[in-house]
Amino acid sequence: MTQGPHYREGKWAVSPYNYDAKVNAGKHMPKKVQLLDLTLREGRQVEGVSLRLEDVLEYARRADAVGIEVIEMHHDEPEEIRQVKKLGLNLKIQALVHPTSSLNPKTCAEEVEHLISDGADIICLSVVGSDYNFGLVESMAGMKMSREEYLNITCEGVRHAKKKGACVNAIVTDFSRMDIEWLKTITRRLAEAGVDILRLDDICAPCKPAVYQHHAREVKQTIGSIPLAIHSHNDFDLGLAGQLAALEGGAEILEGSVNGMGERAGVPNIATLAATLEMFYGYNTGIKLDAMQEFSEFVADVWNQPIPPHNAVTGRTAFSHCVEVHYVLPKDGQYAFNAWTPNVTGHAEFVPMCHYSGMYAVKRKAQTLGLGELTSAGAKEVLEHVRKELRLRRTALSDQLFTELVRDAMR
Repeated sequence: MTQGPHYREGKWAVSPYNYDAKVNAGKHMPKKVQLLDLTLREGRQVEGVSLRLEDVLEYARRADAVGIEVIEMHHDEPEEIRQVKKLGLNLKIQALVHPTSSLNPKTCAEEVEHLISDGADIICLSVVGSDYNFGLVESMAGMKMSREEYLNITCEGVRHAKKKGACVNAIVTDFSRMDIEWLKTITRRLAEAGVDILRLDDICAPCKPAVYQHHAREVKQTIGSIPLAIHSHNDFDLGLAGQLAALEGGAEILEGSVNGMGERAGVPNIATLAATLEMFYGYNTGIKLDAMQEFSEFVADVWNQPIPPHNAVTGRTAFSHCVEVHYVLPKDGQYAFNAWTPNVTGHAEFVPMCHYSGMYAVKRKAQTLGLGELTSAGAKEVLEHVRKELRLRRTALSDQLFTELVRDAMR
């Protein structure tokens, strides 16, 4: 196999058509992509999660070590921002101004100045505009005004933040459910006001991937060289697809959280996003992929949010095979049933036992557990016991029980 972006020996073998000129015709790919990590903001909007300051600081250290360049932190925790800045890390902090504060020019100015004082590198202001969200101006900020008046005030908030020396990111919420011409008007006015980054937020993922791509392209044509970011959710299990579609429309900043934690159904898993960008698109995100499994497990422990077993990339069964045929491979056939190897992200092969497991699966599991080589007769004996135990227990077989069955067969 010829080495290339679609094939890395011992790592992955994805479709070469990912890089085909005809397949990619009409796409508007940026030259460089940056990842924004939402774990300390979106990833804390999860039931039962409450972090200590020391947890936040350790997270920031580890995020920096795996190559994450920007993290978003919570507006309600200024001391956390101050303490993370004292660590002297390479990563930047983006602070999201609370929507209630963003909607009121007086409180917005105060919040911006506080966050600059706290050390935030990027200030993100919320902007509403859709029929479903514009009512928040009155319900949350207690103000009644026209959309044009609101946009004027919002742009004034951007100019104020710029005068104070802030790097300003404006997040336009519910972009897919507002009139496209109004969206372009909002983004053009924000660009004229001096925003450094323009961010589109799907708010609740009410659209298919093609809409992300189309709207990203339309907005990029409006704002020119200003970087475009995309914020997507998994309400319809399309958060990652939305990110990639926006990328193909020209978005330069993509977003995710560790293990996909976030509001409702969560957001894209940043490990999956980083791996996809490298393998399918050839981008170097700066993320140390081989450190992502350990990082994900650390977060799962500290957040007390176990990684779902079937999570792509980081889940326990992400690199597993139950059926027997997947273990009867030809020479050099490691990619017959896999597109990549678990060592890319620091993960490991897992051999589960199910009703359709056979002797080859039993032999492989014994090897992965360091139990030595089973004979065919021994594997057959273990398999009979495995199937009996599965029927009786109706649950996954523990490694401890499997080890006992193998040792009995060996004796």
